[in-house]
Amino acid sequence: MREKSLYNLKITISICGAILFIAIIVWFMVGLERTNSVSEDQKLRNVKQSVTNGAVLCYSVEGFYPENLDYLKDNYGLTYDEDRYLVHYRYVSADIFPSIMVYDNKKAEGENAGT
Repeated sequence: MREKSLYNLKITISICGAILFIAIIVWFMVGLERTNSVSEDQKLRNVKQSVTNGAVLCYSVEGFYPENLDYLKDNYGLTYDEDRYLVHYRYVSADIFPSIMVYDNKKAEGENAGT
């Protein structure tokens, strides 16, 4: 009888260990996914900040905001992954700050694939 209870204890400890191991792996994977999501959001903000900085630099050097993104690319070295990000640059006038919006094409493709 004592051997059977010792055997049951070993089985219970083994099962608990396996469950704990699986829980740690799941927790680790969820943490990695969240880190990746934060990193992608930061990249999106960096692209918007680059476009904003280019427009402000153009205004401070030349006295006007550029009419389009091509001007920033040609004269101020603006670069970003055009396949990955869609930048909406809405020019208002030479002395009014443009409207700048940046979208992640990869994220939009993933959302459309699910619908």
